[in-house]
Amino acid sequence: MNRSIAWVGIGVVGLGMALVAFPIAVYGAERLDPEQLAGFLVAPVGLFVVLIAAVSVDPYRTTVPGAFGNKDEAPPPSAGTRAAPPRAPPRHPAAAVHCRYCRSMITADLAQCPRCARARDCHGCRRPLGLVLDRPTCPTCARAEAYCNCPYLAPSPAVVPGRPSPRAFR
Repeated sequence: MNRSIAWVGIGVVGLGMALVAFPIAVYGAERLDPEQLAGFLVAPVGLFVVLIAAVSVDPYRTTVPGAFGNKDEAPPPSAGTRAAPPRAPPRHPAAAVHCRYCRSMITADLAQCPRCARARDCHGCRRPLGLVLDRPTCPTCARAEAYCNCPYLAPSPAVVPGRPSPRAFR
């Protein structure tokens, strides 16, 4: 909620109510005059501003670059700082995956794709798996895939048969 804009809206609603009550306070009787008509038009606008302020989260989207300020929101990060590239969340070792090359389903107990016979990637480090005693094993750390503790590798782009590798043009 953007409190600064909400207070502006409450002020506009108060102004509308004052305009509606003006003829009663001044003349002692209710009569329809331009001030009262303006009050009937201003009060709903103030309610709309209060509702917009109540649902707003980002003060830069609802105000002119934070002109009213908002103590509830944290300032945006500066453009000079760059965050580290996000690391993909670790996949569950028992989850089935798709082959990078032919997109067929590979279950967790297989180390190779049943369709194209290429090694599937380790869930932990994304390196091609090997097979030791009929279980998928990471060749770098020589552990079962579920216990792989190798450093994470960024996934390489899928190589489609018949197309040149993206690394061929470097």
